[in-house]
Amino acid sequence: MDKRYIDLFKELARATAVAAEQVMDYDHEKEDEKGFETAKTMRDDYEALYDRLNNEYNLTKNDAAKLLVGIMIQLNHMQDRILALRKAVTGYQTDVIPKLQDIVDNAKSDEDAAKIANEKFVIENNE
Repeated sequence: MDKRYIDLFKELARATAVAAEQVMDYDHEKEDEKGFETAKTMRDDYEALYDRLNNEYNLTKNDAAKLLVGIMIQLNHMQDRILALRKAVTGYQTDVIPKLQDIVDNAKSDEDAAKIANEKFVIENNE
């Protein structure tokens, strides 16, 4: 296997172990012992995979399955972050930037800017 793929798989194993540890923290807070143990097993499995990848390594079918699950988990996380970023970009472009631009273009003084801001920067509902 190419070193770059091994590096990718090591990062994937590390990221998945970290994600499992975050789930462990969440399950611990919620006092979900079964969920905690499942996440702990997952974390330990991916840390062990990371360690194996740091040595001379030949991919096994079992490890390929773990990497597949890990990449699917990471892909879902990335897609969620992309959606959140797109929503933020849209909000900036359609709401915040036009309002700020209006203040910059039309306010004649700081008091005028504050008045316009107090009128424009109001959230009408809790969405």
